[in-house]
Amino acid sequence: MRDRLWLTVPQAVVLEETRNLDLALSLIEDDPDLRPIIANWLTARPLVIPLEADSDEEAKLEARRQFHEAKNALPDTGRYVQAQERVHRRLIAGVTTKATRIAGGRYEIIDPVEFTNVELRDVNVVSKRTGSVSLYDLRINLVEYVENLTGKPIEAGTTSSSAEAPDGREGSSEAAKQWVHTGDPVPELLRWAQSKWGDDLEKLPNRAQLLRIFREQFGQVRGVNEHAMRDVRRQLAPERARRGGASMHRR
Repeated sequence: MRDRLWLTVPQAVVLEETRNLDLALSLIEDDPDLRPIIANWLTARPLVIPLEADSDEEAKLEARRQFHEAKNALPDTGRYVQAQERVHRRLIAGVTTKATRIAGGRYEIIDPVEFTNVELRDVNVVSKRTGSVSLYDLRINLVEYVENLTGKPIEAGTTSSSAEAPDGREGSSEAAKQWVHTGDPVPELLRWAQSKWGDDLEKLPNRAQLLRIFREQFGQVRGVNEHAMRDVRRQLAPERARRGGASMHRR
């Protein structure tokens, strides 16, 4: 379990700020540019100036003035940025992470020392000195992050359904089955398929069956469709088995 579930930076920020694991895992928007925007919205405190429905124009102008004064008085860093800084400190403290050195590259485990002179930005890690991306698509080990966040170890063999959620609620079986990967789903789908049929890829189902089995386990996930499963079969299935999926046993 420890090496199977990974958070993106926006997911970790939402978890850090709200302590709501289900809410964090629900942030699976495919577009990496939208994820921090949505996460920011999830963690934002509303700014409200009371105004009666039948207020006259003078009262409306006064409310508008108060709104702008309150808005200008807000700190430069909102809740999202503050929570992101706390996430950063946990990574320096040693929570396991992985990332790629180039966009679309191979993931590797990152030494915590690499987080000392950088900052988190959207889904990447950026050098404070040059402003350039040093690590792409950072992923954070979910189990270790929850342990660091709550101060409670999650014993080996436990699942989200038996472990206490960070917001104090009992975790659900749905959280245990949550598909947390964002972006191109094919690399993670390959690992998923190999974990199920790696010992006998001759039995790899056809793309429609693959999609059905996936949805029975994870539900409907954006970007995971027959086209993606076709790519999985193209890369994993033996050549003679690609036409019709796993062979059927004759009676």
